[in-house]
Amino acid sequence: MPEEYKKAWRPHQKTTGILALYYYWCYQLGILPKGTDYKPTSPLMKEKLRKLDEITAQVRYMTKHHISTLSDLHADRDNNQTEMDRLIDYRRHLQNKIRRALPAEKEKLREEKQGVTEQITELRRRLKYAAAIEKRSAHIDNCLDQIHDTLENQRTNPNARTGIADRRKKELRI
Repeated sequence: MPEEYKKAWRPHQKTTGILALYYYWCYQLGILPKGTDYKPTSPLMKEKLRKLDEITAQVRYMTKHHISTLSDLHADRDNNQTEMDRLIDYRRHLQNKIRRALPAEKEKLREEKQGVTEQITELRRRLKYAAAIEKRSAHIDNCLDQIHDTLENQRTNPNARTGIADRRKKELRI
């Protein structure tokens, strides 16, 4: 073992005295966990949970802003975009004022600029939600159209359905 690692290693000392009693009673009272059954979440599950959190945030956004149709979503997105553009211009104006202001006024202007920046951040989050909702709804529409077309084809021509089971039956007959 290299010498620098030998110096870094210190043997573990057993806790004694009042600290040991404190730990003992913390365990007995349930303040400290006695035995945790920690099972790490798989990466696939983490990804699914992240997507679920995104969808939950989008649904909350839709309910909070009373968005029920795609036109409502577009109108809300346009309002957010114009508000964000206005705030960005105002923040640029404040930055220019900060450059020319006296030191006493700079603090007030910086606080105001910070407030504007927080509003811009919230508007960017809303725009991100709106774009994701629009993309997801378009994907769902396409999937529903495909399912509808498939069902219509099956209704009009029930013999045209060639699934795996039908192909296997034909192979067995030959």
